[in-house]
Amino acid sequence: MRCYKLGITSINEVFELLKDDIKSVEDELLKNLDSEVQMVNEVASYVFKSGGKRLRPVFLILSSKLSGYEGNRSIVISGVVEYIHTATLLHDDVIDGAMYRRGKKAANRVFGNDITVLCGDFLYSRAFVNLVKDGDPEVQMILANAAKTMSEGEVFQLVKTANFDLTMEDYLKIIFSKTAILFSSCCEIGAVLSKSDKDKRENLREYGRLIGLAFQMSDDILDYLGDENKTGKKPGTDLKEGKMTLPLLLLRDLIDDKEKKNLKEIILKEDPSEDDLIYIIGLMKKHNIKEKAEQFVDSYIEKAKEKLQIFPNSTYKEALIYLSEYVIKRDR
Repeated sequence: MRCYKLGITSINEVFELLKDDIKSVEDELLKNLDSEVQMVNEVASYVFKSGGKRLRPVFLILSSKLSGYEGNRSIVISGVVEYIHTATLLHDDVIDGAMYRRGKKAANRVFGNDITVLCGDFLYSRAFVNLVKDGDPEVQMILANAAKTMSEGEVFQLVKTANFDLTMEDYLKIIFSKTAILFSSCCEIGAVLSKSDKDKRENLREYGRLIGLAFQMSDDILDYLGDENKTGKKPGTDLKEGKMTLPLLLLRDLIDDKEKKNLKEIILKEDPSEDDLIYIIGLMKKHNIKEKAEQFVDSYIEKAKEKLQIFPNSTYKEALIYLSEYVIKRDR
């Protein structure tokens, strides 16, 4: 494993580095909530004021600064990205019947499913209005393809619900489409804004893809094996939704036939019980799944960091290397 000596050692230092940019992104998000239908603005404001670390804008802005870009288009496009991301969260919460988002009642629980879905549609529309105003066909195509891929990923995941025989390839396809594509797009756009050469653009795109995959896999581990007091989430959400994720895939391929039969029966249930969840977590602890899954994720992070070596050393490079670790170890 390569050793990296960093000047940046905390997430607070990253946000301090970008505090003016992030403030500008927050202003951009609220400024563009200009629907003539007040309910649309109310729902969107409720979501944006619920917080969130704005990780995707952070990656976009850092990638642009790493590449030498000094203008303000990174702020506008970060707003676009956050609109797209938030729209998908609103739709996801309706599909999943979510109760909470970032420690507050989910928008669908406050405003109802119909309004929440339609407000998600508004945010998609607002995002692409702003993209057209920006006027860069390359950036437009990157984010249009990302939105298309994310929609396909949602459908593919639904098709694969409670599929005990899901392959690792299909799992990676799902989490790329749902999560990694937007991280990858943000990092690539940073290179596009600075008109970087092909190699730097490809390396940033791949860095973002690997980080996005690791980010989602880490969340999937925490869903079963995280500390509820740190994550703020009740374990087993993915089990309730019939999702075959990394820890389940690793477990399935390690256990004996009897355990596998029991596990399959639980996955195929419409409403797994608390005892079912306890049984699965017990199996995961027995077979050391947390350590195995984290090693799997760490391999992606090491590959991601290697993609940054094409760039000269800078504070922005240090921040991206630090974030590589932060996105997977924030609640380990």
